[in-house]
Amino acid sequence: MKLVFSFLLFFTLGIALAQDYDEQFNVANEAFKNGNYASAVLQYEAIEKAGLQSAELYYNIATSQQQQGALGKAILYYERALQIAPSDEDIQHNLELARLELKDEIEALPPFFLRAWWNSLRDKLNAGTWAKWGLLLLWLGIGGLILWQLSPERSQRKLGFSVGLSLVLFSLLPFALAYSKAQVEAHSGYGIILEKEIALRHAAEEASGKIVDLHEGTKVQLLDRISTWHKIRLANGEEGWLPEGVFEEI
Repeated sequence: MKLVFSFLLFFTLGIALAQDYDEQFNVANEAFKNGNYASAVLQYEAIEKAGLQSAELYYNIATSQQQQGALGKAILYYERALQIAPSDEDIQHNLELARLELKDEIEALPPFFLRAWWNSLRDKLNAGTWAKWGLLLLWLGIGGLILWQLSPERSQRKLGFSVGLSLVLFSLLPFALAYSKAQVEAHSGYGIILEKEIALRHAAEEASGKIVDLHEGTKVQLLDRISTWHKIRLANGEEGWLPEGVFEEI
């Protein structure tokens, strides 16, 4: 009886919280429509701090930040939205438009073709969707193997075995892609510069020589950390050190 009561209590609280968040989201959307972008960002970020994550929420934060001229924050949240909904054309389009405003012109090195193929395939769907495809193929494969064991017809047994085994083996690919995508969603390994301008340095100290000045919105790969300094790599392969607080991880 206590278990049933606890379940009902948590269920009721969950509905109440969802209604509160929906109301707060509607308030934020109304502020955005009225051009009050600062208020909209505060409302959206309050929802985010409560632990809610969605492509729509990140997209709205990004668009609000872009309207305020906060290029770094806009690109950061478009990137976060794209991790959740990698095939969303609106997110892709707005991210490309935001990137046109970047001051840093960094020519990216061509990636190793197998890595580029894997990353491109992985980023077509989110981790949950890849996992669902894996489960679907696995169960279809198991169905084929059951047919192999139970069918009275030799031809059906042969078909069940070949198709079932192929599907079971093929299900490993979407499972691997789901795992890889989940790792990226949990820790992207990339950050976005939020400072208007910051020097990339040769070593993890302020007195070290400057390599180049980086500007707001530039994407960097996070490699290592020493105290309050982070080693990063640019898209062109150049590496250096940045102080903590000048970027935020995607």
